[in-house]
Amino acid sequence: MFGTDDYKKIGNNKKHFLFFNLMTILFFTGISFTFVIPNLKGFDLGFSFLVFLIYIVVANVFVGIFVHKTELVFFISLIFSALGMGWRLWLEWGEFSLVEHTNIVVMVGYPCITALIITLIYAVSEKFKTKKLVIIDRK
Repeated sequence: MFGTDDYKKIGNNKKHFLFFNLMTILFFTGISFTFVIPNLKGFDLGFSFLVFLIYIVVANVFVGIFVHKTELVFFISLIFSALGMGWRLWLEWGEFSLVEHTNIVVMVGYPCITALIITLIYAVSEKFKTKKLVIIDRK
């Protein structure tokens, strides 16, 4: 959760931060989906923690860009995480290491779970942001 000054900076440069968020979701879902799914080849708990931290940053930047637009955050996250996975699968088509990751459960589930995680963090961060602003306005 950023400070109120950080959210104001994000609000002033919405296009730049939106581009940053979209590229972050696109590249990190493309890179990470082979490392963060437990019980599949290549799982790494440290990398999963790193990806979760990146999603916290992405969700907090969304808080500064969109105010009370939870559905929009979910659909943007869903679309760009699916594009990131598709980009990775297209680049490495035929690689033996991706055979476990090309089943329908992974290809549908991972973008949905990624979008859900980002949206939940967005909702929690937005609640803290509005509480913080109310406390600051009272002073």
